[in-house]
Amino acid sequence: MRFNPRYFFALKYDLKIYLLLLLLFNGFCFGFYQNPKSDSIALYVEKNHYNKALLFANKTIASSLKNKNHQKYYDTSIAKSAIYFKLHENDKAFKVLFDALFIAEKQKLASYKIEILLKIAWSYSAVLENNDTARKYTSIGRKLAVLNNDVNAQVSFDRLSFKIHSATNSDSAFYYLKALEKNIKKIKTNKLFCELQNNYFVYYTLVSKPYLAKKHLDSSYFYAKKLTKKELATAYGNLGYHYLTVEKNYKKGEQHYLKQLQLYPNDTTSNAVTDSYLNLSYAYEQLEDYKNANIYLNKYINGTEARYNQELNNNIKDIETKYSIEKVENQYKAKQQLLEDKQSKKTKIFFIFIAVLVLFIILFYFFYQNTKLKQKNKLQDIESHIQQNIINATIDGQENERKKIASVLHDNISALLSSAGLQLSAFVATHPNPYEEISKTRSILKEAHDKVRGLSHELLPTLLAKFGLFYALQDLCEKNSNSLIKFEYVSKVPHSKRFQEDFEMKIYFIVTELLNNVLKHSKASKAKLFIHVPSNELIIQIEDNGIGFDDKSISSEGFGLTQIRARISSMKGTLQINSKPESGTTITIKLPIQE
Repeated sequence: MRFNPRYFFALKYDLKIYLLLLLLFNGFCFGFYQNPKSDSIALYVEKNHYNKALLFANKTIASSLKNKNHQKYYDTSIAKSAIYFKLHENDKAFKVLFDALFIAEKQKLASYKIEILLKIAWSYSAVLENNDTARKYTSIGRKLAVLNNDVNAQVSFDRLSFKIHSATNSDSAFYYLKALEKNIKKIKTNKLFCELQNNYFVYYTLVSKPYLAKKHLDSSYFYAKKLTKKELATAYGNLGYHYLTVEKNYKKGEQHYLKQLQLYPNDTTSNAVTDSYLNLSYAYEQLEDYKNANIYLNKYINGTEARYNQELNNNIKDIETKYSIEKVENQYKAKQQLLEDKQSKKTKIFFIFIAVLVLFIILFYFFYQNTKLKQKNKLQDIESHIQQNIINATIDGQENERKKIASVLHDNISALLSSAGLQLSAFVATHPNPYEEISKTRSILKEAHDKVRGLSHELLPTLLAKFGLFYALQDLCEKNSNSLIKFEYVSKVPHSKRFQEDFEMKIYFIVTELLNNVLKHSKASKAKLFIHVPSNELIIQIEDNGIGFDDKSISSEGFGLTQIRARISSMKGTLQINSKPESGTTITIKLPIQE
């Protein structure tokens, strides 16, 4: 039996453009996380002694601030953040960088501010993949670099801007590519020219202009030959990719990947090498050399497995290091607490010997208890605020997903099902006696189309999207009315009045949840929905003649009502519930209007 690796290859090459982009920027990102000026920290990191590296960094930062050694302070801060990134402690890493940014702004050190802004922007993009925030800091840093005529920094910011925009906006990507070229021509180094040609290769590959991509690929190879084997290996890999996927010249592709592997004869596990193994396997398969195809596929599998085991061991070491760091920090806190306890004992002894001050001791005790109680209440408020933020973030995520899913169902899947139905209708029209399976297929497609359409409308009602909140609420009352309960819609607000889209969607789903509660729990026969808009305030009132409940039970309300309260609070509104047993329930919502 002949082994066919095509399926592995296809899976790999679905992401190839993205991998090419990562390959372009690996060199720069690596330079970011390695700080040659912090020799002792680098030595500790090389030996995986991260706790010692952090302790050394803390001492160096403290002494640098005291002695106003700015260069050493910022270099050490960057190295310290890199350690936290390595340990996946992203919050701590960003805190170090923002502390350094604050000091640079306070001391008006423009060059260091530019450097820190660049690290922050790259971290948001490369570590958190948050390109929106990365774009914000890139814009701030680039303006400052232009103001200070720092061409090298402008090149770095333009390179990052190209990376951010290349995956989403080809026009913006090309703009920053041209800006990058303009600044690189001012510096004139082979390394930058090589990177620039690589960037052009990526851009024209992304916009499906392979011949222009090849032109710049040849130029990058020209410069790479004058540089280190790292740049040359990148050029060979890109050339091999081009010949395999664009020109279908599998022999040339094979030759370039073999040249790439010759540069790293002892490397069998890195991403670049294992990618080359997989690509060579594909090339040999197309050349019908199945023996070599199988050999390199096995090398790819073995290298990938070895890298996975290595990464697993590194992760285990990182976890052990985190534990070690936390242990050191806890020991430090314990020592501090011990010193505080000793100091407290001395204070108490002092007050015992001075009887005249007994009254002050008592007052101090009550003051301490009062402060402790305030702190406890403050912590409870903070916890409540955090819980509310979590609930709001969850609901925001749900609403965004509703919009996305409804859009995909309506604009893509529903359209495809309609198109398939039309195609079958056209076939039936030209064939008077079609097979019975064709008719059944048309029925199935129609049923699927109707269900998809209904689901998209349930996720995001058409009336809400097209005609606004008041049409949708009136329709909601009519839909919920049945032989057991009647919902009456009362409003003097014109149906044509519109508010901000997200505001309308939040209000609609809040009212939907409240009407569902009436249906499920109230046992009412009548309910009214009142809408009133005095000045810049929206007032919603829901009344029912149901069984009601005791006001005291509101404190133990369910999660659904808790979510509604959190959402209304986040919109700076109020929710009031009035109810008594056997007397119905009235819910009043007041919200500032978002036009």
